Amino acid sequence: MRRSERHHLKENVVADTIIRLATHLNEWGRGLMVACGVLLCILIFFGLYSWWSGQATSRAEVSLARALVIADAPVVPPPPPSTEDQDNESAQETSGGETVGSTPAPEFVQPPGTYPTMLDKMSAALPLLLETAETYSGTQPSTIARYRAGNTLAALGRLEEAAEQYRELIANNGSGFYSLMATLGLADVQVARGDYDEAIALLEQSSSDNSGEIDLPLDGVLMLLGRAYELAGRAGDARMIFQRVVEEFPGSFYFSSAQRELQELNIGG
Repeated sequence: MRRSERHHLKENVVADTIIRLATHLNEWGRGLMVACGVLLCILIFFGLYSWWSGQATSRAEVSLARALVIADAPVVPPPPPSTEDQDNESAQETSGGETVGSTPAPEFVQPPGTYPTMLDKMSAALPLLLETAETYSGTQPSTIARYRAGNTLAALGRLEEAAEQYRELIANNGSGFYSLMATLGLADVQVARGDYDEAIALLEQSSSDNSGEIDLPLDGVLMLLGRAYELAGRAGDARMIFQRVVEEFPGSFYFSSAQRELQELNIGG
């Protein structure tokens, strides 16, 4: 083969290699552009979701704060009429068609941010708690609001509505703190309604289940269980539970109550 032919053949091989490389780069470039486009869409979606989630949580926190400002507000009842005021009223005399006597006491003005009764305060807080729980479902503020709403409804005597809120928490909050506390709240509601068997079942499970990461105050759970047994007419079981509180929790807040319950049960036979 002549030298010129060999040189021409080398040039053809180099040209073919360059063409193939350019073709591959072109194909890779299109694939890379598609991959980058997909990645960019994912990042945009994730960013928008994070922003939206953050905004929703922020709004939920604001809504919960508004409700808790009322729920935790102080109660300042109007002062009762003083004995001096009553004496002054009875001592007033009329002379020449005019009333004489001491100047009446100034009218009571409710301090800002306070409520005259616990009922007024709870009635004002409840709608905001329920609104937060329903509007921002799935957020931590919603969970807190639902638990507080359940407590408020129970305190207002609306036991069936309170039970609904507690059941919602138990169903959707797994083994979290508020789910466990809602279990106790539901048991307390069932005791108040006279559904002792359901209350006992809830409390027995709570007192024996130690598999969760969050431990309930066992002495408090046992006291509720003992009272449920007692109300259900199961004096022997109640006596055993109160005895357990006395023996296992000598430093408990409930120690004196458990002793008193035991004495009453022993007296009653």
